[in-house]
Amino acid sequence: MTSPADRTERKRSITRWNRRLGWLLVVTFPLSYGTAWLSDRFPDGSAGSWLSLLDVLAQVVGTIVLLTHAAYSFFVFGFPAPRLTLRSVNGYLAYLVLLVYLLSQVAVGVEPQHVVLTIVAFVFIGLHVLISVVLRNQRGTRDDPDLAQDTRALLQPDAVILDGINDQLAQGTAPHDARPLEASHLDVVLGQVQVLYDVSLMLGAGEIVVLMGSNGAGKTTTLRTLAGLQRPDAGAVRLDGFDVSGLSPTGRSALGLRLVVGGQAVFGPLTVRENLELFGAALEVSAAERAQRTHDVVDAFPWLADREDQLASTLSGGEQQMLAVAQALLVRPQVLLVDEFSLGLSPLVVGQLVEVVRRIADRGTAVLLVEQSASVALDLADRVYLMEKGRIVLEDSAAALRENPHRLTEVLVQGSGPVTA
Repeated sequence: MTSPADRTERKRSITRWNRRLGWLLVVTFPLSYGTAWLSDRFPDGSAGSWLSLLDVLAQVVGTIVLLTHAAYSFFVFGFPAPRLTLRSVNGYLAYLVLLVYLLSQVAVGVEPQHVVLTIVAFVFIGLHVLISVVLRNQRGTRDDPDLAQDTRALLQPDAVILDGINDQLAQGTAPHDARPLEASHLDVVLGQVQVLYDVSLMLGAGEIVVLMGSNGAGKTTTLRTLAGLQRPDAGAVRLDGFDVSGLSPTGRSALGLRLVVGGQAVFGPLTVRENLELFGAALEVSAAERAQRTHDVVDAFPWLADREDQLASTLSGGEQQMLAVAQALLVRPQVLLVDEFSLGLSPLVVGQLVEVVRRIADRGTAVLLVEQSASVALDLADRVYLMEKGRIVLEDSAAALRENPHRLTEVLVQGSGPVTA
């Protein structure tokens, strides 16, 4: 369910790697036969041992490269190919090279079959290379990534995307008037079950949005998808207008998104102070700024100062949730996602958390909370999204829903689907 553009780009990337494998094959294939010939001529002494080792290595590498090269042809063209073109013929040649090579290995020691198969394999390789050169000339010059760029994209995909975003920011070509977070038409399939259907939502700067719904409606999956923990099968996620669908959770965190997961969202074996220090250490700010932020956190949650040496695992559920929110307050993200905001917490703890969330939003952070309690949601939120069976069935301002609360309860209690005023 990936987009046509994504599929095209993936195929182009694999094609570039396969061309490099093809040129590697041109080297390793003759090398394997050459080392085998030399090993037969000089079997004794240290030279013979080294030649035998080189022969084995060349054959292993050559076989792996050839198998991979042929597998790519099958991935692109299938068998049989839907259309007979010069490219598909070249793909068939890759199949034939593999077949003849395997037959030649079976026929080792059986002459003249082994020699004949070897000659045929080299003829097919020559044709394969010749057609590849013709296709390259037909394709013409294109501004494709070089080997170093493709290797970096393979090993550090986040770095490539973040570099592109930073370049746009530096050049002044970044999207204008973009929202801190926007998700459009998200579909998510887990195994054989689709759990999100065409989910779209957005958050404005300093806005508190609550995502509501019954158990199993898809709220946690939505947050996981926004944070990068779950890859959508369709749709896109944007931060400040930049498409971050290909970024990992770490990459999205670098752009200012934080997720407070439901349940134990702290590091239990660490103390309260160490939990805060862990998040503070990642901040690229001065020591004075870090100290000021820590002071603000303690001001919001005074009990932290008295319990700083206590293990986080020994805190109550409400205290752990407050510590998790305190970590977010320390980081000051652009976008804050909180799962199961008040689940299982006392009204006193919920009241404290509500005040802190408001303080976070007042600083410009866009906040998205998953909340089960309609009273908490309508008291805290600026806007509300309501989910049912993986779909957004209602979106409205909290003020409008306070005046007409049956629109919420109708779906939450009865699961009746889309609701209108």
